[in-house]
Amino acid sequence: ALIDEEGARFCSLADIAAALHLEPSGLNRLFRRFQGVSPYQYLLRHKMNLAAEDLLRSGGFVKEVAARAGYGDPYHFSRLFKAVHGISPAHFLRHHASD
Repeated sequence: ALIDEEGARFCSLADIAAALHLEPSGLNRLFRRFQGVSPYQYLLRHKMNLAAEDLLRSGGFVKEVAARAGYGDPYHFSRLFKAVHGISPAHFLRHHASD
């Protein structure tokens, strides 16, 4: 629930674990047990979904959306976005802009 509510402010598993007063290894174990994925994978998917919404809402540059999502390197952001959504942010924006 913490990731769903405040996921944009977390950058790593250590950040989430600290917010919950848990050790990263314990958080990872519990999260995999009950969610079926690692907390990092869940956080990444959540952040990329927020970034997709931001792209559609703002229609802005990928560089700006990457920065708002907490990624200083837009190329790294684009690779992560493509890993989650299957297409690059630019293609995603072009595809959904016609809707």
